[in-house]
Amino acid sequence: QVLQVYGDTLWEFAGSHRPPGFVDGEVLATEEPSSTDQTSTSGTEAIETETKAEDADLEQNEEEETTQPITQEEREEMDKLLEFCFLQAARTRVKDKDLPIEISLFFSQYMRPARPKGTLVDIKKSTHKKLTTFLSYLQSEELIKLSTNKGQTRVSQVIRKNPTYYEFQPIPFEETEEGVKAAEDEAASKPAVPPIEVEELYKPHKSMYGVMFPQDREAYYSAQQCRDFLNNYIKDQGLVDPSSQGQIVLDPQLCDALFEGESHGNNPLPTHMNRAEVSKRFTRRLGAYFRMKGGKLKKPSTFPARMVPGKDGKEPRPPGVSIKTETRRGHNVTLVRNLELLGIDPEVFAQEMKTVFAASSTFEATESEKDGRKSYEIMFQGFWDKTLAEHLGEVYRLPKICMEIQAKGKNTEKGPKQASNVVRS
Repeated sequence: QVLQVYGDTLWEFAGSHRPPGFVDGEVLATEEPSSTDQTSTSGTEAIETETKAEDADLEQNEEEETTQPITQEEREEMDKLLEFCFLQAARTRVKDKDLPIEISLFFSQYMRPARPKGTLVDIKKSTHKKLTTFLSYLQSEELIKLSTNKGQTRVSQVIRKNPTYYEFQPIPFEETEEGVKAAEDEAASKPAVPPIEVEELYKPHKSMYGVMFPQDREAYYSAQQCRDFLNNYIKDQGLVDPSSQGQIVLDPQLCDALFEGESHGNNPLPTHMNRAEVSKRFTRRLGAYFRMKGGKLKKPSTFPARMVPGKDGKEPRPPGVSIKTETRRGHNVTLVRNLELLGIDPEVFAQEMKTVFAASSTFEATESEKDGRKSYEIMFQGFWDKTLAEHLGEVYRLPKICMEIQAKGKNTEKGPKQASNVVRS
């Protein structure tokens, strides 16, 4: 049964190795190789016996040679780039457990990807002109050791005690050609989801319409617009106390805007207030809302704010995905709610998360008796609060302000993680 044919797709996938004697379209006679490895003492004997087949294989892994003449200065620059690629690969990519490595694979899979972004590596444009010559040079500098096995030359050791090796400072992975490609692949693999934009808006208290604000009760205003309405009213009505510029006289309309509907018992309402206190109380009387767009939302949507404890009482926050950890019947679980508010399909999300961290989950939909709105809850086995928050931020572009995480003490994930049998691209 024929499983692999020289030149077929499987052959290309496996690294395009040419057996001794296969050179382009010809098959040359070869001698029977020795069955034992012979380690080269100087490296020169093994390199001189490199076959034509290996030279042809290397040509596939090198840049095409230009017809223009190459100056000595250009060749020396390519020498420096080759040495850099070797040291960068040796310091950051080549592990001792990976050795020995056949030299063409060492060059194509380790050295070339380690080059600085935006550069090209072409051995034929160096003073060495051949990979075997370059590796022979590295061996003479006591940076590597070479060996031969069945007619193939391999890098058998990287000499990490060499001063040139340990004094070399690698560049960050992101600045290498491999890093650039990895970033591009990661960006291409992620859904093209725009970030969620959150805008804080306000609606006036009912006592403010027709006095400070227009009568349009469907309109929303920014915080600055609301302050402008207040300041314009104070200015137009001449409510600044002449004896103290920091004090505001409270006329009946402004007094209603600040206090109507509140119980004060038998205490009379104030006739003057500090300007800063007027502004603060005025803002608290406004209805807080958030307009959100982007992410998975099909169109901009406006939601009432949820109020959370803050330094100065309750503070408005946009609607958020609720992530809560707890223990049920002795089992650690993570509950996720309100995904549908932000345009995220809860059922699709549940299946997606099963793939990410291979945890079982249950999906439940309930209908509100008050307004008939459906809400959804996903329960995952285990504590996944950090992983879920990270995934919502990276993939669904959800800002932290739109996440309500309730996980304290022991009921919290140790750190973002994934299942051992799942590899993220």
